[in-house]
Amino acid sequence: MIKVNNQNRYVVLDALRFIAAIAVVFYHYSIFYSSSNIIINTISKYGYLGVNFFFLLSGFVIMASAQNRSPFEFAFARANRIYPAFIICLIFTVCMLTFIKGHSFDSKQLILNALILNDYFDVENIDGVYWTLQAELKFYACIFLLMLTGVFSFWRYWLSFWLLLAVIHYFWGQPTFMGWFINPGYSFYFIGGVSAYLLSKFPKDVYVHLIFMISLIFGFLAAQQQTSDFLKAVGSKEEIIAGGIVIIFYGFFYCLIKGFFKIPESRLILTLGAISYPIYLTHNMAGKAIIELFTGRVDVPILLLCVILFIMLFSFFVCLAERKIWSVIQLLKLSIQKYKS
Repeated sequence: MIKVNNQNRYVVLDALRFIAAIAVVFYHYSIFYSSSNIIINTISKYGYLGVNFFFLLSGFVIMASAQNRSPFEFAFARANRIYPAFIICLIFTVCMLTFIKGHSFDSKQLILNALILNDYFDVENIDGVYWTLQAELKFYACIFLLMLTGVFSFWRYWLSFWLLLAVIHYFWGQPTFMGWFINPGYSFYFIGGVSAYLLSKFPKDVYVHLIFMISLIFGFLAAQQQTSDFLKAVGSKEEIIAGGIVIIFYGFFYCLIKGFFKIPESRLILTLGAISYPIYLTHNMAGKAIIELFTGRVDVPILLLCVILFIMLFSFFVCLAERKIWSVIQLLKLSIQKYKS
């Protein structure tokens, strides 16, 4: 469940996290659609914007996660959230690509992908969606360093500096080294999520509103600029639609902190939110390999539905395994504490 503190719980974000993951799935699976499905193709081609939503959500949630925690507690919580499920899904993807597609992977690629550090060594992602994890990890690392150096609470300074760097990079591509420590093209969405969280804490703060609005404007512009990375035959229409969808995302978060979109807790919604992460990690390369294996034997609509359901079921078991791993880690921590005492 996603929450800002013990009083404010945003169950709706779990539901939207799942919807965003499914939108990305339909975007990647659009290559298997019939060209006659104009409506489905038109809608699904913007599914990649689910990633933009994830980054907004991440900025919002990470600011909440960092509250009342030490730097190392924050780092441990983030590592536990990212790595166990990722390692399981990475192994699954490697197995699917090895046995179905005949791909081979050397130890260097496997290890660096598992650490989510391969972009620093110019090593190819095993699955293209992993670039978003690299962006997330850099964001976490920056927050960790801010906490470690004791300047995290001075958010007006570092958030303004980050926004300024992102704006400069948008216009002039400088500083060129910015991508080494934070993703410049998607910084506006992280900043938007961070400022949305701050607005929930300081609803009358004019400066936070200003940061939020500037990130919205440049998030809109960046979304238009990024359409050519994800769509074919991009025109002004596609750019405006993509930018408009991003504005809706920002509008949603603003309404959320104003008390809208409250829904009751539900085990189903919490489960859907939990499985969205492994769904995202496994649907692309592994899912496509399974689809291609059965293409020609099963009707495409039925095949796609079956693969999506299989990925969802697998993701559910990943979440169960993740809980077991977490339980083992907790037991180890308790054992170490008892041994030291």
